Amino acid sequence: MTATTGLILLVVLVLFFGLLAIRLHVGLSLMASAFVGVLLLRGTGAGVSTVANQPFSTAADYSLTIIPLFIVMGIFAVRAGLAQAGFDLASALLRRLPGGPALASLAGSGMFAAVTGSSVATVATMARVSTDAIVRAGYSIRLAAGVVCAGGTLGVLIPPSIVLVLYGVVTEESIGQLLIAGIGPGVVTIAAYAVAIVALVMWQRRRAAQRAEVDATTDPEGESGKALSEEAAESGGPGRLDLLGFGYLVVIFAVSIGTIYLGLATPTEAASFGAFAALIILLLRTRPPAWLHEIKEALTEAIGLTAMTFLLMIGAGVFTYVLALSGASTSLVSAVTEADLPPYLVLVLCLIVLLPLGMFLDGISMILIAAPLLHPILTGYGFDGIWIGVLIVKVAEMALITPPVGMNAFVYSGAVREAGLGRVFRGVVPFIVADVVVVALLIVFPAIVTFLPSMSAAQ
Repeated sequence: MTATTGLILLVVLVLFFGLLAIRLHVGLSLMASAFVGVLLLRGTGAGVSTVANQPFSTAADYSLTIIPLFIVMGIFAVRAGLAQAGFDLASALLRRLPGGPALASLAGSGMFAAVTGSSVATVATMARVSTDAIVRAGYSIRLAAGVVCAGGTLGVLIPPSIVLVLYGVVTEESIGQLLIAGIGPGVVTIAAYAVAIVALVMWQRRRAAQRAEVDATTDPEGESGKALSEEAAESGGPGRLDLLGFGYLVVIFAVSIGTIYLGLATPTEAASFGAFAALIILLLRTRPPAWLHEIKEALTEAIGLTAMTFLLMIGAGVFTYVLALSGASTSLVSAVTEADLPPYLVLVLCLIVLLPLGMFLDGISMILIAAPLLHPILTGYGFDGIWIGVLIVKVAEMALITPPVGMNAFVYSGAVREAGLGRVFRGVVPFIVADVVVVALLIVFPAIVTFLPSMSAAQ
């Protein structure tokens, strides 16, 4: 790569981040900056040809049909009230444990994120409801912020995950294997978050007990502690549980992911089965006069989310084409491979590179830009492509809660204005620590990722 080419790439990157700074959509920012790059590298004719042909070649991939199917499946499930049913059941089962409302919020966020595939949408939806329940039970709003922001990231690993699907598309790894591989790390992440919640609650209770001892001289009857206990008791759990709704949620998961695991269907076929099952369930749980309205609203929302996802894909495709055209991709892979660094040092450095991207981009955009560059580097060192994919996706979503510009934190502070951005970032710190521990476990024990795919017949 020549000095002139390097200068052109610098111009492209500066233009890209400049367009993001004026809040142009990420997909359009990628396309516009890449178009300028092609103009500078190859001239007007090549630039026009790229803009005309590259979007079609990027989007015209049969494997991408899984994305709108999973999206519509999730929206049908949410509109049928299945995510709410799961949240209510978790609230009832966990409310007597230390930090019960926070644990229930974690479970609810995980289920909502899994059926929607969007971290930001999960945070925006769960922020108000979960915060009210956690604070009403006597816990801090900082804990609520951390739980909701971290819980929103669970959807990237727990299948069906749109991000894992996109990773499989851009790297040509098995989508079915990737979806199954996300289950183990997803469960480990939930367990790590749950441990963090219980540890935080126990620590807060110890501090409260110490303050109570200090205040005993001014509150000899212990009325303040009694009031807090009564408030927590009154928060209780939900009234009537929707066990049937939770059962339907299990059915959708079994139809969509179970058939992939058993090798009975390809990921695209399984997604269509899941979407059809979710449609039937929506019809069963909706009164006949409202059928058409619910379906129309769900499909409208699905079209919008699908269009946004494909716009990101097209923009990232054109941007990646510019990197390949300039020789930057090949030069980067060659430079890292020839440096003869220890493989695990290269792995850690590649994962760390993803964290700053979370300051500007969502998880989908990060994967679409970073995966084509990092995948060949790491597989060149002999690492398993499925294992690498899960690690990259995990760290990419971890970046969304990492200060100073974690996107989930800003979404939460916008939805719950009384929280304040400072408290939100302090609230996510324990969950960032939990994420680091999980990533370390995935590196030290690769079987957490590879065990289920090796046992499955996923295609």
